[in-house]
Amino acid sequence: MRVVVIGGTGHIGTYLVPGLVDAGHEVVVISRGSRQPYREDPLWVEVEMVTCDREAAEGDGRFGTFVADLRPDAVVDLTCFSTAQAEQLVEALDGQHLVHTGSVWSYGPSTLVPTTEDAPKHPYGDYGVGKLAIEEYLMAQDRVRASVVHPGHISGPGWMPIGPAGNVDPAVIESLRADGSCVLPDRGGETIHHVHAEDVAGLHQACLERPEAATGESFNSVCMQALTLRGYAELVARHFGHEPRLEFVPWAEFVTRLDPEQAALTMDHIGRSPMFSMDKARALLGFVPKHSVTDTVLEAIDAWVASQ
Repeated sequence: MRVVVIGGTGHIGTYLVPGLVDAGHEVVVISRGSRQPYREDPLWVEVEMVTCDREAAEGDGRFGTFVADLRPDAVVDLTCFSTAQAEQLVEALDGQHLVHTGSVWSYGPSTLVPTTEDAPKHPYGDYGVGKLAIEEYLMAQDRVRASVVHPGHISGPGWMPIGPAGNVDPAVIESLRADGSCVLPDRGGETIHHVHAEDVAGLHQACLERPEAATGESFNSVCMQALTLRGYAELVARHFGHEPRLEFVPWAEFVTRLDPEQAALTMDHIGRSPMFSMDKARALLGFVPKHSVTDTVLEAIDAWVASQ
């Protein structure tokens, strides 16, 4: 296939684009040209790179036509955050397979876990509400064949993963690395559900290569297991050679010890306490994530430490 990947130099595209080339597809990447992929791969030399400021092109009403003029058989949209963006793209296409990157935030708080794709959705916050609206639009229209992939907390070498306190405060990792200590809210029983960027890419590719099974479907994209905050902190402490020294405090006290932005990020994660099922991807597409949750977070943390 000739596959156009929108936003192909980010976390997911770093793995997806070489994977598509390796599988024999002709790949065109649309990006702003402002950054390089997170990892080197010789297959990038076979990729057609196209520079486009999506926001500016959408403002002029020409982005959808710009994509259609590249003559794709399929499109992967990694950077769509509103129904207006989705509509402009879909209305310019004609029957292609469109794989859209959604988010587990579209579900809202976890209730029955592991959460499956047919669970009722009650998102909150602009991001989750917006991602659900896009999914509903794509599943209702009939101009393209649509599939949606809902990643959890995307992790991998090159950026700080969501950490054991449910945020990206580097001091949490440094403290666990130094002496195994960590402050957690309540009893640390809330869950966070990571996924390696390579597995998110792999599921997008599985949708492209099994269109008869993927069309009209959405798929969770997470590791096979989730971590509790407590379990995560213990894992990291022992990884650095320490017995865990965990302190549990009520939420009201916990937030006083954090930067307000980090506290808000923690609540974003533990307020949803995500834990999702990967059964549907395995049943319909034969896809199983390669990376365990422990390997995913430790690989990302080790890479971050090495970069300091």
